[in-house]
Amino acid sequence: MSTSIQTLQDITSFLARHTDFERQQGGRTRDIFDLERMNEVLNRLARPELAYATAHVAGTKGKGSTARFLASALQSQGLKVGLFTSPHLERLTQRIEINGVEITEKALVEAFQEVVEALEREQGGAPDVTFFELVTLAAMVAFARAEIDVAVFEVGLGGRLDSTNVISPLVSIITEIGIDHTRQLGDTIGEIAREKAGIIKPGVPVVCAASNPEAQKIVALTARDNEAPALYFGRDYHVRDLQRDGRGLQFTADVRGYRYEKIRLDHPARFMAENATHALCALEIMASEPDFLPDGMIDRERAMDAIARTAQPGRFEIFEGRPLLVIDSAHNEVSIRAALAVARGVTQGKVVCVTGIASDKDIEACMRHMAEKADGAIFTTYYNPRESSPDDLLRMYEKFGGKQGSTEEHPEAALEDAVEQAGEDGLVLVTGSVYLAGLLREAAVEYAGQD
Repeated sequence: MSTSIQTLQDITSFLARHTDFERQQGGRTRDIFDLERMNEVLNRLARPELAYATAHVAGTKGKGSTARFLASALQSQGLKVGLFTSPHLERLTQRIEINGVEITEKALVEAFQEVVEALEREQGGAPDVTFFELVTLAAMVAFARAEIDVAVFEVGLGGRLDSTNVISPLVSIITEIGIDHTRQLGDTIGEIAREKAGIIKPGVPVVCAASNPEAQKIVALTARDNEAPALYFGRDYHVRDLQRDGRGLQFTADVRGYRYEKIRLDHPARFMAENATHALCALEIMASEPDFLPDGMIDRERAMDAIARTAQPGRFEIFEGRPLLVIDSAHNEVSIRAALAVARGVTQGKVVCVTGIASDKDIEACMRHMAEKADGAIFTTYYNPRESSPDDLLRMYEKFGGKQGSTEEHPEAALEDAVEQAGEDGLVLVTGSVYLAGLLREAAVEYAGQD
């Protein structure tokens, strides 16, 4: 009996019957995961991912914002652009965008029905596909149905064995690499870098933003073995003349012999300027492909304007009020440290965190940074089997001398307590988990609207 997908609820019900490694305790490991299922289903679908050009973005920190910047820059050149990111903040449809607009429920249903039909078409039934594989397949089909020109795919986890690693991109981007997902990717920077570098394809240019020398070495060796030209941030392309402008930034990007001058971002974090520059480097590479751009050459003014207007929901997203409220998706030691540093640069008042973190993260390192930089922290739940106990987080926070720590079972109540604790001149930072950010983002929107 064939499965009928007619509504978004049908999709979520179907997905619920398949393994979700995003939420599952422990998660997938390298010894049980491969790309055979993806390739089998894509063959049944007549390889929709080959109907358009692609770019591929991996990394521990910054891959989501880099992907968004690149999608915006490509769209500014007159291209029809798809963007696939994960996980979503609030709704499943947020993972798939076309020209900056979240996919409609109708379009997702149609794409998903095509995937399900392909799964059930051949004798023997459907391969044992996972939640993330299904959503990736639906995105690839949706993009083909929409007749896009190019798609930007953000890696879900790792790179080498990630479901997105079936594409043949024009450029591969590897952002900052740090310790994260150790069960799935390995315990050292070298092991993790090898997994991230797995997106490098023969002859395909690589944009590398990894600053760790060991990670850089792994990327360089992988690029060499694949005869893939590699460009390195800080050597082959640069951020210059970075200046703070209120709670925003102005900077110049030197990319492949071209200078993008006085780019403005409505965001206070230096790493956002860097991520925008990675995207511009990738744009330059893609634009060098014959017949790629409609006008034949880059309009760099339009690209800079698109970069300036790129929204970054859930990435140190500031909501006005007293205190300021920031919704941040940082979920590992590298990104949490960066978020706390930016928070300190934005306010002279108290910084109070509302935090939940997955148990497979480097909790000790995260709590050490939080104890050093925060004036208070409220640990809460976000209703995920992978989450750490708020009591465990509090104990670790206090072990490192953290001030005014407490726990609150309900995220909304934790947010209210943090607002009161921060005071009018302070800042509340919701951080530690994409899921927590998604849970509280609607409350943040309401908070800003009431001010």
